[in-house]
Amino acid sequence: MTSTPPSLEEIAAVGNRRLRDADRLKKSSDELKELVLSALREGHLKPTEVAKASGWTGAHVRKMARDNGIEPDERYKERAERLKKAQAVEETE
Repeated sequence: MTSTPPSLEEIAAVGNRRLRDADRLKKSSDELKELVLSALREGHLKPTEVAKASGWTGAHVRKMARDNGIEPDERYKERAERLKKAQAVEETE
């Protein structure tokens, strides 16, 4: 069985689909980010629960929170300070 090489039209169709998928992924990521940040601002859910439900890592969610001016709840301040110090050490190494 011989296969025919792809046509420019096939390549263009797949390229266009990839762009549409990338746009949808960006939009859904932006929507998820807003939901996560809103939940963290409200403070009624544990940050670890929010991170787990989002599918993002805890570190990513914490970074998003800090980048958006959301400080850790009093219950988590000590842990947050330890993480900041550890991160600073890693960055200087």
